[in-house]
Amino acid sequence: MAFGTLYSYPGNPRVAKIRAVANLSGLTINDGDFTMGHTNRSDEFLSKFPLGKVPTFTSADGLNLFESGAIARFVAEHGPAKDQLLGSTPTERALIQQWIDLSENELTTHSMTCLIPRLGYRKFDEAAEAFAIQCMERVLVVLEKHLAGRTWVATDKLSLADITVAQSLAWGFKLVFDKEVRAKYPTVVEYFKRVVGSDGVKEAFGEPEFVEKRTPPQ
Repeated sequence: MAFGTLYSYPGNPRVAKIRAVANLSGLTINDGDFTMGHTNRSDEFLSKFPLGKVPTFTSADGLNLFESGAIARFVAEHGPAKDQLLGSTPTERALIQQWIDLSENELTTHSMTCLIPRLGYRKFDEAAEAFAIQCMERVLVVLEKHLAGRTWVATDKLSLADITVAQSLAWGFKLVFDKEVRAKYPTVVEYFKRVVGSDGVKEAFGEPEFVEKRTPPQ
């Protein structure tokens, strides 16, 4: 029996994060029937998920959740890899949450500035994108220094922090962190490849994509 059902559009790294956690937890999650701009505007969908944002999740016992972090944590809590993914001590849990919050607040948030115009939902603003990249590079500088001599970002095992950081980096590497930028952060690039190439994670994320040269959306 499936643990639950996920609703989202194809290729969403936030879904990949949840699926990676499910894989490591030995849990099966189905894909729900979903069409962006249609399903998430229906009364039925909005009665469960009032903001109409995805990913969303319905558990086998009827729990409805939105926000990818909450969904990933819920899945992790129900599998044998709980301590690895979420931490087994207060210190580990705090460190894992620290990097989750940083990646969501400083990487995912600013990467959306770059993504949304490329999806055609907002007019491209060169100054806004330049500022977003500047903000994200501040985090890359921190990660480059922090990861020196480390395998994983928070603990000595692959955790939800690593999967979340990888999710947050995925759009950046695909859209704006081109070859010239990546050359400044080799440790971060190798770390990203290590995370998304790990068993259970690679099946969810697929082959990573790297932009050769950043270009404005057409």
